[in-house]
Amino acid sequence: MMTLLRRDPRLCALGGAIALGFLVLVGQLWRIQIAAGAQYRQRAEVNRIRVVTVKPQRGVIYDRDGRQLARNVPSFTASIRPADLPKDKAEQQAVFERLSQVIDVPADEIRKIVDGARADPFTPVRIKPRLSRDRALILEEHHTVLPGVVVQLTPIRTYPEGPLFGQILGYAGPIPASSLESLLGQGYERDDSIGLAGLESSFEEELRGQKGRKQVEVDAVGRELGELATLAEAKPGGNLVLTIDAAYQRRVAEILGEAMAKARSSQGAIVAIQPQTGEVLAMVSLPQYDNNLFAAGISQADYARLSEDPWGPLLNHAIAGQYPPGSTFKMVTAAAALQEKVVTLQTPINCVGAISLRGATYRDWYAPGHGNVNVRQALAVSCDIYFYSVSGGNPYTGLHGLGIERLARYAHAFGFGEKSGLRLPGEVAGLIPTEEWKRERMKEPWYIGDNYNVGIGQGAVLATPLQLANMTAAIASGGTLYRPHLVKAIRDAEGNVTQTTAPDTIRKLPLAPEYLAAIRAGMRDAVAAQSATPTQSGTAYFALRQYDFPMAGKTGTAEYAGPRDSKGNLPTHALFVGFAPYDDPQIAVAVIVYGGGEGSATAAPVAAEAIKAFFELVQP
Repeated sequence: MMTLLRRDPRLCALGGAIALGFLVLVGQLWRIQIAAGAQYRQRAEVNRIRVVTVKPQRGVIYDRDGRQLARNVPSFTASIRPADLPKDKAEQQAVFERLSQVIDVPADEIRKIVDGARADPFTPVRIKPRLSRDRALILEEHHTVLPGVVVQLTPIRTYPEGPLFGQILGYAGPIPASSLESLLGQGYERDDSIGLAGLESSFEEELRGQKGRKQVEVDAVGRELGELATLAEAKPGGNLVLTIDAAYQRRVAEILGEAMAKARSSQGAIVAIQPQTGEVLAMVSLPQYDNNLFAAGISQADYARLSEDPWGPLLNHAIAGQYPPGSTFKMVTAAAALQEKVVTLQTPINCVGAISLRGATYRDWYAPGHGNVNVRQALAVSCDIYFYSVSGGNPYTGLHGLGIERLARYAHAFGFGEKSGLRLPGEVAGLIPTEEWKRERMKEPWYIGDNYNVGIGQGAVLATPLQLANMTAAIASGGTLYRPHLVKAIRDAEGNVTQTTAPDTIRKLPLAPEYLAAIRAGMRDAVAAQSATPTQSGTAYFALRQYDFPMAGKTGTAEYAGPRDSKGNLPTHALFVGFAPYDDPQIAVAVIVYGGGEGSATAAPVAAEAIKAFFELVQP
């Protein structure tokens, strides 16, 4: 044989090639098994075993009686895990096109979504939420030709009461692209949901829960085959218990809606507060919107309809609507005048129906005048001349008024011109004008007439219904301004109370008890005082005399810029604030009906019916 090989060079070359190939094969086996063995074993293990996130259950939201207002329901979601897609670009595009045919999302859009998520390749990126069961089954049946595509059973948010609590609860949904990068650094993942408005947003930390981790085995296309170990248990989010009773909220919305329809108004709000705690008992803003539209992924047509509505259904007017408070502001002026010794409890001011000053005439709502009235009587009959005099002075009596600096200080003490701190997005501060504000904004000096306007809640004064309700609650409570709150308690998944909301005092009103008592008495007279002369009766007496519970309140009819009527009068909002029972207040209410006319005729009955419903439904 050796002789043959020596005689045939070709056979020698073939033998050498075989020997060399064998040596290369042995070397490669040595490199794979010995030199790089640990590295390849790790890669194989990673492809077979993964650590994945376990999403926590989002906390549920209940009303004060335990009715569910926000809950989680299971839904199919088509997602893609970028790490499990084919490496070849053409094969990836084929996957996108096959998926597109099933879920009706363009392949180019799918690619764009995936490309934006490649920095975190092992986290599924949501492609199509709320997938029908039939389409989810189709994807499962064709998983072998859809590598990287996963069908997830994900919880989505639904709101059983819809519009009734839409502006309070807000909604939760997928993370917006504009917020994604910042939230990824805070422990969120691309396929997470997050609170985007209302309490869902402001209580996101309490509702979201804590993620868990588990070790799972996967197949070649990334499908989970089984769980190997639990590395960290997921912790469900806390459950919120609101201060609002859903049945009462519904009844209050009906009452307000009926009054608005009668007044041909397209916007209104009502807020009810427990005076001794700051609990919000009802908060209704009309028009409303259905938050289920957003949780489901709102269509462009629905969003355009809501966002372009001039009456603002997406805005919670109870906390973000700014209106001139009109005569409901007179309690602030009365408090400042008494505490600053501008007048005493018995100081009479003669109302002759108008004050003429430097060529301008400031009239009372009742042209002939009310005669001599003290502070209690002025509140009862809503005498403008009295409040002009104590806020800006009266040249006919020699009375020196408060001036805007002192008046503004007391307005802020009652909570105007500042946010209350209610834990709900969108609250605004309103406006208490000052000389400096007018110079900077209007480029004009401050006049005595400006004091007059502020003293009766007109001019540039703006307030929210929440501020008016909280002012009324502070008067009813005996002088404590509480921070309003909507969440009564937080419970864990087992129903154990983990946190309660205690009454939180913003401040005590800087007002002597006897002055506060006089203001309360004036509000009681506004509802209950009867006189042979109609204009000497309380401004709300004739509208509310049929109610058999002791109530105190104040009407407001606030002018605003708009087309004048045939008599040259500006349009007016109808307002009312009140509390009951008078001797033991359990509820304080503020109502506004946009363009509703007289406060006594339109807003006062709304407040009375809301209080009546409270004693029937919430606190018999």
